[in-house]
Amino acid sequence: MRINLSSKLKLGLLIGIITVASFGVFLGVYLYQLSSTPSIRIGALSGDLHHLPLFVALENNYFQDEGIDISMKDIYWFSDGNKVMTAFESGRLDIAYLGLAPAMAHKLTLNASIQVVSGVNVNGSAIMVRNDSGINSISGLNGKNIAVPSLNNMQDFILQIALYNSGIDLLDVDRTTLSVGNMENALNGGSIDAFVAWEPYNAKAVNSGANYLAKSSEIWPNHPCCILAASNTFIEENYEDVNKTVKIHIRALEWMANISNHDALISIAKKYTGISSTTIIENALDNVGYIYNFTLYQTEIETFYTKLTSLNNSINNWTAGYVDFYQKFFNTSFINA
Repeated sequence: MRINLSSKLKLGLLIGIITVASFGVFLGVYLYQLSSTPSIRIGALSGDLHHLPLFVALENNYFQDEGIDISMKDIYWFSDGNKVMTAFESGRLDIAYLGLAPAMAHKLTLNASIQVVSGVNVNGSAIMVRNDSGINSISGLNGKNIAVPSLNNMQDFILQIALYNSGIDLLDVDRTTLSVGNMENALNGGSIDAFVAWEPYNAKAVNSGANYLAKSSEIWPNHPCCILAASNTFIEENYEDVNKTVKIHIRALEWMANISNHDALISIAKKYTGISSTTIIENALDNVGYIYNFTLYQTEIETFYTKLTSLNNSINNWTAGYVDFYQKFFNTSFINA
């Protein structure tokens, strides 16, 4: 016997099937996300050689050694430090590698609920121009279009200092925000006159006709750059996990400092940056200084704070003063553990 279903009944059945199927898909995605969320939500900048200690820790299974189930696929990768801070502020991160500039700027403007738990590196950025640009000094950037990864991030701040030291008003240049991966092509295509990036993007651009106009170490020797930060909530609720992460970070830095690991270090850098040239990686590493103990350059951190607030009208001094700011923003207990 053939049963004829009415149009309304057919529609009702169809909606029911779709609803059940949709719920199944939703439940599947939810369960996948629940099961795949790492025990510690760690953020970092993709392809950033400043974050090499994290790459080393992942490659050498240091997290597993501490009983933390973290691999490369579990890391939350970002294109710049301001996006990292946005993730922190929305509660999507526990710990992250990022530049001191966006971290400090967000702390001063939004009282971001994070603390610096370790240093990562000093120096490591540069202002790049084309060899045939005719720009031979910082003063030559007057009136030019300069790309930075993000406004008020570390590279933008280095540019601000360089311009200030050369008597150029920030308003006398055009700043374009551009991902570091696109800067080399934009420079070669003529849509920008210069760019400021972290390594290894500077060293890589040299191979296609770019030139170091000024390394950040020349603009401001041994300036603080990247830091390891953790949310205040995570520190309060998971102190031991933060302690383990900093311990892993320090172990990676010590491994990097061992000259016998040099070849393996280059291989790790190649893998995580996607750059196959040993020369590019080694030239880039020559521009970066890795150091975890930020108490060794407290004077530079205070200078950084002073310059950041004086060069930016939108970033005010900490109401209670610098000493109070340092004590609330920098947590020395983990690097001294």
